[in-house]
Amino acid sequence: MSEISDTLNISMNQSLIALLTDFGFSDPYVGIMKAVISGITPDTHLIDLTHQVPPGDIQRGAFTLWQSALDLPEGTIFLAVVDPGVGTDRRAIILKCNDQYFIGPDNGLFSYLLYGRQSQAWELTNPTYQLSSPSSTFHGRDIFAPAAAYAAQGIRGDKFGNTVEFLVELPEPKLLISDTSLSGEVLSEDQFGNLFTSLGHFRITTSGELSLKSWISQIKCKIEHQERVQLYANNQGFPMVKTFAEVPEGTCAAVIGSTGLLEIVCNQGSAAQISGLKRGDTVHLSW
Repeated sequence: MSEISDTLNISMNQSLIALLTDFGFSDPYVGIMKAVISGITPDTHLIDLTHQVPPGDIQRGAFTLWQSALDLPEGTIFLAVVDPGVGTDRRAIILKCNDQYFIGPDNGLFSYLLYGRQSQAWELTNPTYQLSSPSSTFHGRDIFAPAAAYAAQGIRGDKFGNTVEFLVELPEPKLLISDTSLSGEVLSEDQFGNLFTSLGHFRITTSGELSLKSWISQIKCKIEHQERVQLYANNQGFPMVKTFAEVPEGTCAAVIGSTGLLEIVCNQGSAAQISGLKRGDTVHLSW
């Protein structure tokens, strides 16, 4: 990771903590974490990104966190807890990526944030910034929530603990390029059944070309004839469209989504159910 300033430089009247967990809402865990934060820094704004990450699904959490970070402002502190290894020797960390901050377990949850971004991390070991006698089962309450609250007060990264040189990372999403095609994989699914692929970041240029500047690596390419683009997966073809309305009802197509990634979508239905595709399945874009 590239070294950058370890000062959190967040003013109290602008501090924002965004929460993402797999806790759901039937139990009090989210409310308890919010109460801990409010007890330390009452003026901090709290927002819920989601608490419906499938239990223990680190990859889904990592993708959702990356997706959310694209649209939240500089200075946001993300409190992310998808932590099946709680109580083990996995590290608790605070991570700075560009001008956003991420607090949670070092288990791969922050993997997708690291692509092409300057970052530095510190381990959360200083008991000054934890609740007393942390439990082995609820680090969200005892370690992560207090760290988020103190970060919102401007506590510097190096005050929490030692620098972490290397983070645990998930396998890099597939993205391969040839002269007339790209290969990738299905990364995630939202509640509408839209399927996010690793193919992106795409945009349509003013001249009508389809331009790719990868969010994963340095891969770049331009596709001159967008009308010839076709996405293939699971022995099915999906035409490229600009809007959901262009897709005949009940059928699937490919569209550049709000993240810039290529998505497989369905008009008035679930692309996941209709296509039978799931996370990890290979997709090919050809032209």
